[in-house]
Amino acid sequence: MSEPVSEGQMFRFLRDSDAASDTPAVRRPAVVPPSTAPTAPRDVKPSPGAAERRRRRLRQEFAVRITVASLILVFNELLAIDRVTGSVIRLTAMIGLALNVPYYLAIRTGLWLRPQAYARMLLDVALTTTGLYGSGGLGAAQYIGVYMVVPVYTAFVFSSRACVLATIFATLSYVAVALLQASGVLPFTQPPLADAWRIAAFNLLVLNIVGGLAALLAEAYRASRHRLAALYGELERAHDESLKLNAEIQSAARRYVLSEVVAGVTHEVRNALQGAFGHLWLSRRTGQPLSAEVKSHLDQVEQACESAMRIIRTTLDMARRPAPEREVVVLADVVRRTAELKSFDLHRDGITLEVDVPTTLPRVLASPYQLQQVLLNVVGNAHEELRGRSGRREIAVVGHAQSGRVVIEVHDSGGGIPLTVLPHVFEPFYTTKEGGNGLGLAISAGILEAFGGTLTAENRREGGATFRLTLPVAARTAPA
Repeated sequence: MSEPVSEGQMFRFLRDSDAASDTPAVRRPAVVPPSTAPTAPRDVKPSPGAAERRRRRLRQEFAVRITVASLILVFNELLAIDRVTGSVIRLTAMIGLALNVPYYLAIRTGLWLRPQAYARMLLDVALTTTGLYGSGGLGAAQYIGVYMVVPVYTAFVFSSRACVLATIFATLSYVAVALLQASGVLPFTQPPLADAWRIAAFNLLVLNIVGGLAALLAEAYRASRHRLAALYGELERAHDESLKLNAEIQSAARRYVLSEVVAGVTHEVRNALQGAFGHLWLSRRTGQPLSAEVKSHLDQVEQACESAMRIIRTTLDMARRPAPEREVVVLADVVRRTAELKSFDLHRDGITLEVDVPTTLPRVLASPYQLQQVLLNVVGNAHEELRGRSGRREIAVVGHAQSGRVVIEVHDSGGGIPLTVLPHVFEPFYTTKEGGNGLGLAISAGILEAFGGTLTAENRREGGATFRLTLPVAARTAPA
């Protein structure tokens, strides 16, 4: 429990995902699927991710096209109403299958990919119209809903503009076929119902409503997808900032412990040198005459000891930590920033973070950056404890005022701190983690002590551990 939060594997949102394109890969059932070809001109080299997405969408398109045409053929052979109708539907499905070859060859050229996509979409509508004519034309008014497949799929895969175009083209195509039948130019393959025009008008109205709504929803979907991409970008930056802060905590920990070790060693060496000075003074005042050679040796020893003392004084001055800069701090703001930095990691690991630190808490005199380091380390330790555990995984940060001091408590629902470990959690270099260095909590405790506060740890009766940060209220400040 004494190790600062380690750099976890960072989940990264792929910016080269479909959020950068207007053609997300969405599966759909279709009579004849419209285009999903990318729209970049040939002289712009797409990224490897974009090229792979294009190939995947094209594979899906051709697979759906071949599958649907084959199912239509099978359905027609089993349930054809009459010979004429069956012949028209059969021919339409076979044309749909055969068109895949020129479609594929045209895509391989890399020329005019957007016009190719529009052409395939319009041919989808045309083939659907042909199939409806084979089923009766005006006599198949009740089946106009089959048109909806093309606009809806096009709205989400291609663009909202293509959806509107497909809807309009489908409406005009069917009306043209019905008018040609009514005027006698085209024969009726099936006799129309008595109210066929009314049925056709209603179904065309529904088709246009669905097409318009699909275009609007697709546009809203793309906008929300871009907002989500921007949000993930912000989360990435916050996560990167938390990792940067963690690295700075590690660096500060090493400097702190090194200064402690240097100060302790030099203090002991200075005491030994002072003893040596005392013995030199006594040796010169024993009352017995000393030879010139012995005096010369004693002088050299004294000079060496003085040189060592100068080095020790310089080392102590360098190891002595300067007093930290202080300012009036609103702890609620520090906790909020810490929660924002950790929210990405905690959400990724399914851990709930609850914050209850009122803004009305008295202010404290400290360094907000260093307090944030302490909170990141404590919350990070709780995160490490809960990661991979089953059952309830919660971290709570609670703040309150108590007897002229402000208290911030960090609770977790983990297994608590072993009783043999609890007395040592704030000792430098003491750790129970494999590969840990045991400096995080020692540094955190030192930071709070520099501001007149304390950091303590205990196990909760209901399970888990609690780390308690206390700081004195800043003098002559009103509650925030």
